[in-house]
Amino acid sequence: MAEVRQLPASVAQRLLWVLERFRGEQGAANCPIVLRLRGRLDEERLEEGLSALTARHESLRTTFTGRGARLTQLVHEPGPVKAERRDLTSDDPGRALREAIAEEVRRPVDAGRWPARTTLFRLADDDHALCVNLNHAVTDGGSCGLIVRDLQSLTGGGPPLPRVGWQYPRFCRWQEDWLAGPDMRADRAYWSDHLAGARVPRLPLREAAPGTWISATVTGALDAATVTALEQTARARRTTLASALLAVYYLVLRDHTGDEDLAVASFLANRTRVELRDTVGLLANMAVLRTRIGDGDDFGEVLRRTHATAMGAFVHQRLPYQLLRGDTLTEPGRRPDDVMFQVVPELPGGLRVAGTQAEIVVVDQLASRFECEFQIYPQYGGQRIVLCYNRARLEDDLAKRLVGDYIATARAVTSR
Repeated sequence: MAEVRQLPASVAQRLLWVLERFRGEQGAANCPIVLRLRGRLDEERLEEGLSALTARHESLRTTFTGRGARLTQLVHEPGPVKAERRDLTSDDPGRALREAIAEEVRRPVDAGRWPARTTLFRLADDDHALCVNLNHAVTDGGSCGLIVRDLQSLTGGGPPLPRVGWQYPRFCRWQEDWLAGPDMRADRAYWSDHLAGARVPRLPLREAAPGTWISATVTGALDAATVTALEQTARARRTTLASALLAVYYLVLRDHTGDEDLAVASFLANRTRVELRDTVGLLANMAVLRTRIGDGDDFGEVLRRTHATAMGAFVHQRLPYQLLRGDTLTEPGRRPDDVMFQVVPELPGGLRVAGTQAEIVVVDQLASRFECEFQIYPQYGGQRIVLCYNRARLEDDLAKRLVGDYIATARAVTSR
């Protein structure tokens, strides 16, 4: 019998496991990677690369048992990875692929059995798509970028890979020690002070029966000229495009809620140690980014305050918000992650996987884990906007207005 190592789950994994029990029926805990592969695909080399990838990263062969504080990781020995084949050749393969991907990413990945499901779609002899659908308990946004990089190298399309410093179980042991030490207490003091008296932005969420969840999405785009102007504005004030994009969102929320004290949840990479640079696993921590802006503040002032918020969160990102005690952001019927904001880093381009030219496909059909989750992805020099939301609580018209107003506000602040 193959050896299986057993160890306690991390804080983030236990929190996600609870969330999945409530919202996992539509694949809300899925984290898919989709690649379009154009050219003559070497399927044998692809599966060898997928097998080597799973051998390289323990998280990709980790299952779970138990629940709550007793949730346990089971790290399995490496083994061969076989992709499920699906033939989508038709008169309209693009439409067939969109429908197949939408179906696949909404089908839950049961990490109690295996944390990944791999599907290879054939559109033509020289046109395929690969979907590696992962349970979020074993990956995060930063890890997905590493997986794509490693798959390219392991299938002959990239340079030799560096050694993985820490496997995820080593991070879990470090986190336990850190949570018991003085640095954690300093981070807790920062967040408790920073969030004292904060509350979730008062978007008009409807009442709904507990557990009622109807996922929906609205999409939009910022054109390349607007994004370039935002980058120039951010650079002139010694901050980042991510801070500028968040500052625009604060302005939109202020206009929709009347609130000038705004607290928005987000996920931070939490790769504060060099040993985690090449680690695949659920490292990201949720943080609540609180910024106060006045009605008369111009965009430069809003951006300055947003930058200060982002820097404070970056320094103290090791502590998950959920471990804070006290009454920060507790309101009847509201959760601190009701309003989420995520900026996805630049996606790698020019990929070669198993003899093909590979392109990362942004998936819009994911089920939301939160009431209102605003996501921004780089695309063709601009930024793609995807608002995932719970239709049972947030009205469709409001979701559309949020996206439309975001685009209009971004253009307005860069035209002054």
